[in-house]
Amino acid sequence: ELIGLHLHLGETDRAFNALEQAKSQVLINYLSNREQFRWSRERPESLALIDELERLRAEHQVFYHLAFDPPGEQDVSRATIPQVAFSEVTSRERRMRAITERLYLLSHSDNAAASSYSALLPKIQASIDQSTLLVEFYDDGLHFWAFVLDGQSCEVQPLPVKVETFGRLLLQLQSNIMAALRVEPGSQAVRRLTLLAERLLQRLYAILLEPLGIQRRGRERLIIVPYGALHYLPFHLLHDGASYLIENYEVVTLPAASLVTRSSPRRSPGALIISHSRAGRLPHTLTEAQIVQSLFGGDLRVEEAATRAVLQTKPTQILHIATHAQHRLDQPDLSFLELADGQLYADDLLQQDLSYELVTLSACETGRAQVAADEELIGIGRGLLYAGAGALLLSMWQVADSSTVALMDKLYRALRQGKSKAASLREAQKFFLAESPELHPAFWGAFQLIGDAGPLSTIH
Repeated sequence: ELIGLHLHLGETDRAFNALEQAKSQVLINYLSNREQFRWSRERPESLALIDELERLRAEHQVFYHLAFDPPGEQDVSRATIPQVAFSEVTSRERRMRAITERLYLLSHSDNAAASSYSALLPKIQASIDQSTLLVEFYDDGLHFWAFVLDGQSCEVQPLPVKVETFGRLLLQLQSNIMAALRVEPGSQAVRRLTLLAERLLQRLYAILLEPLGIQRRGRERLIIVPYGALHYLPFHLLHDGASYLIENYEVVTLPAASLVTRSSPRRSPGALIISHSRAGRLPHTLTEAQIVQSLFGGDLRVEEAATRAVLQTKPTQILHIATHAQHRLDQPDLSFLELADGQLYADDLLQQDLSYELVTLSACETGRAQVAADEELIGIGRGLLYAGAGALLLSMWQVADSSTVALMDKLYRALRQGKSKAASLREAQKFFLAESPELHPAFWGAFQLIGDAGPLSTIH
């Protein structure tokens, strides 16, 4: 109501401040008080709960594979039927959530320092350089607005689309991408889907970005701050009728504009690279991991050595994890990465110092999240941000193992040359377009950059 009142009165700056403070209140507080997420290992009650949680997770993983893996992929006897296994999964998930909630309560300190961070417009503008434009969206449940910021000005523009209409377009785009991934990249069917995708992406460009006149502003980088369902939209793929947005701009996503004011961590050169192929079902993960190590050195942990305990090492510049991931629409808190010793949840990430300059999750759907009513994003990416990561490279849908290797190779080679993270991702995605101009964006556009867009702090 406050944002709507400011918009009605033409108070653009105040409307933006109200929006940004509401969006960033939870996020900035969490980032400023990361220790509140660490489970206490001093209280006997906490230790007992952690032990029980580990046992439940081990059992959960067994029953989860029995319930959901195709029969040919299961490593254990199918004596337990899927329906029974699903019931066992559900009961353990209820207890796991109850335990983690209790652990957070036991670890909470009433004396935790409150964040003094204030997300005011001048501070945000002072952090936007001359080559960058920031676009932050808002909807009141019926209509969209876009705030457009550079270092000197803040404008607001009502957008010619209702929230309900956008929701239908988004569902059509998501269905199109899923359909394209189920057919061969060069088939006639996927060519038809590509044409349909371009029409949808042109429509989305026309209603979300074209009214802002961004092409007239002569900028190289766009920072997009989504709102609500816009968090699910791959902005870098919007199409102006001649080209995708990523062809003309470096595109970075932030959950709140206030993050532009925070400095990215600076770490010693090197990488921690974790590769797990799920017993050979993801054969290219090792190739990908070896590419990263050949360029940046560091510690490579493969297959049985790819365990959760590896994350306890001191952060360097890059954390690269190539493995299977599962996004849970029903319970986003239980989305996970699969490692050799079990499933790695967002709660596990919060127990570690993951303040790497760049964290890449080369796995399916690691960028998906549930958007809560207060704009908090619940999922793997959120856990990494709260654990200190400066920038995230995440996928928005299922990715092909083989094409991901080529994309990561191009991206990391550009990073190694000293290019920014945003420029490196853009170069890698443009490479696919140059090689196959008619390739459906489902095969090359899954990854997005969240957080700090700059280059690595040092290149040796």
